[in-house]
Amino acid sequence: MNNMTIILIMILVLIVVPVVFAKISGRDPMEVFFGSRVKGSAFASKDKEEAKKENTAKKTEKNSDRNELLVTLSEITNYVRRNRFYVIMPGTLQYQGKVANLGAIIVTRGAVIGINCFGYGGTVTAGSGKDDWTQRINGEKKKFASPVVKNSEQEKILRAVLDAEGLKDVECRVIGVFTSATVQLTGAGGTGCYTRNTLKSYLASDECVVSRDLVPKEVGRKLEPYVKRK
Repeated sequence: MNNMTIILIMILVLIVVPVVFAKISGRDPMEVFFGSRVKGSAFASKDKEEAKKENTAKKTEKNSDRNELLVTLSEITNYVRRNRFYVIMPGTLQYQGKVANLGAIIVTRGAVIGINCFGYGGTVTAGSGKDDWTQRINGEKKKFASPVVKNSEQEKILRAVLDAEGLKDVECRVIGVFTSATVQLTGAGGTGCYTRNTLKSYLASDECVVSRDLVPKEVGRKLEPYVKRK
């Protein structure tokens, strides 16, 4: 075997074979030669671009805006109209120096339901008991006061107003709804807090629509004098 034949064989082994292998495996030929991605190679640039897109996607998470709040309130209004209930919107009640800032108050035939709106987006994880809840948004982790505690405080005011109007036997509760269309709510079962979609299911449940002989308009009109409007 002459020198030229040996050289051709070496070229085949060192260059042609790695290139063919790279095409089959989808790897960068330079990576096949040197064992790592080479800065500036087509594959490395592709990886960099994909990483950039992934980071950009993560940063698209946002808190609820005014439009999403209005959509939520519009859905509540449609629910009330379909069922011929009574709604006070916004449900800002003032009683003995205390104010319940509610997005809406619904009077069904069985209960008075206050709805507290929360604008947190991203992924929201419920805390235990009265502990703070956690929001993860765009890679950041934040704590905020428990909506359960806030709902309880608002419910006390609503209860006091009903009692003052001689409606002590009327059932009432305050629930929370996260108005962001994309929020992910985890660990919130039994907390009385919902996303927009799960709120629809709750409002359609027997707990809300079963009649206890309330006349929505009569109860609603008794609440109106306590409503604080700008």
